[in-house]
Amino acid sequence: MDVVVMAAGRGTRLLPLTVTRPKPMIPFFNIPLVDYLFHELSRIKVDRVFMLVDYLQEALMKHCGDGSKYGLQIGYYTNNEPFGTAGACKKVVSEIDDQFLVLSADVVTNIDLKAFIDFHNNKGGPVTIALSQVDNPSQYGVALLDGEKRIERFVEKPRPEEAFSNTVNAGMYMMDPAVFKQVPGGTTFDFSRDLFPRMLAGGEKLFGFEFKEYWNDLGLPSTYLAASEDALKGKLRVHTVHPRGTHFSSGERALISGRNCIIHGSLHVDGFAVMGNNVEIGKNVEISRSIIWDGSKIGDNVKLKETIVGEGCIIGPNSTLETGCVAGDHCSVGEDSKIGMNIKLWYGSRLGPGTIMIPDQ
Repeated sequence: MDVVVMAAGRGTRLLPLTVTRPKPMIPFFNIPLVDYLFHELSRIKVDRVFMLVDYLQEALMKHCGDGSKYGLQIGYYTNNEPFGTAGACKKVVSEIDDQFLVLSADVVTNIDLKAFIDFHNNKGGPVTIALSQVDNPSQYGVALLDGEKRIERFVEKPRPEEAFSNTVNAGMYMMDPAVFKQVPGGTTFDFSRDLFPRMLAGGEKLFGFEFKEYWNDLGLPSTYLAASEDALKGKLRVHTVHPRGTHFSSGERALISGRNCIIHGSLHVDGFAVMGNNVEIGKNVEISRSIIWDGSKIGDNVKLKETIVGEGCIIGPNSTLETGCVAGDHCSVGEDSKIGMNIKLWYGSRLGPGTIMIPDQ
């Protein structure tokens, strides 16, 4: 089976973390997100992977290479962002002869891909959409199924009061190449906004595969943190997390560190702390549900509360980063500073000692 991997997006909702890396290269327990996808593909028989790239594509292509390290054969297709998801996919369909799988490179999930493929083959329709359940469906394409799992309605990102279901498009599809005859060439055309509504309006049979396994699109800093906690609690099966760390109650704590980390004196962890490689932590530091990327230095008496600290940052002594803060790569926060809730520090920001940043009310 051939697989098309969509990896061309900019990850704008994760800015400033995606200023210097495409979203599939965001580290998840110190391994790029895309590696988890290829690990899951090892569970099924894959002939070829067609990878659609664009934004900061060189980093992704260099990391993944020809796919041999994953036991896969990967080919790359560039300049995809202007054409939308369906328009970009159309560029490779001429090389695909049979039903194929479409996946996103920037989600974490435990979906049973074999069950998904078998469901599609049994239904015999041209398209099957993998569907998950979420609390806030207004951020996704929302689907309503009949008793045979045929999609009756599909609306992309409805207003909260207009959402008729919490069953949403998980960005994974089984597709017949013939459907791309309906996709115009050389223009922006999206699966959810354009192709699927057109097919439904024409009376074609689209089916929905509802799955209960874990799924998270890591679209926001908050969901990135939540997925990390879910992996440590065992809700998300992640092959890189030590088995002893996969089952802990909400009152317990977990510390995950990369290589060559230095922790001076006492460190208080509330919930979890995930550190990259070459991270240095000062004395009497308090970390609550936070992630610190490679090469960052955290000074004495610092408090990090549900914060993401990018690569190569320096957080000065006696500083506090409140809930929802994100420091982009190579930021420097002077000593005795306080950064308020949900404030984002852009790549390379320099804040002097005693800086106080107050969030909008």
